[in-house]
Amino acid sequence: MQNFIGKQIKRMRQKKGWSITKLAERSGVSKGYVSSIENHKTNPSAQMIMKVARALEVPVEKLVNNNEYTLDHGWVELIVQAKEIGIDREEIREFLAYESWKIKNKGMSDDSV
Repeated sequence: MQNFIGKQIKRMRQKKGWSITKLAERSGVSKGYVSSIENHKTNPSAQMIMKVARALEVPVEKLVNNNEYTLDHGWVELIVQAKEIGIDREEIREFLAYESWKIKNKGMSDDSV
């Protein structure tokens, strides 16, 4: 996560054409601290992320949310529904393992008939 946040901050800063100095001045965070975040040497606090996001004029989510791992709304609804009816993670894992086993063994059962 730390690497992702640093990459996002650097990408957004460069997109605006800003130097580290300019971002530091606008956010009220030291140059060294901004640099250490961008170079993955420091894990920024929530307060620092908020200051940097405000300076970059982007929502905090844009800095911390790795879209690569973001679920679409349909998956989120399905998970919420499963939780509401009392299905836990282990039951879902067991179901997925069983379905995977059925798919792998489907060809075997067709051959034996």
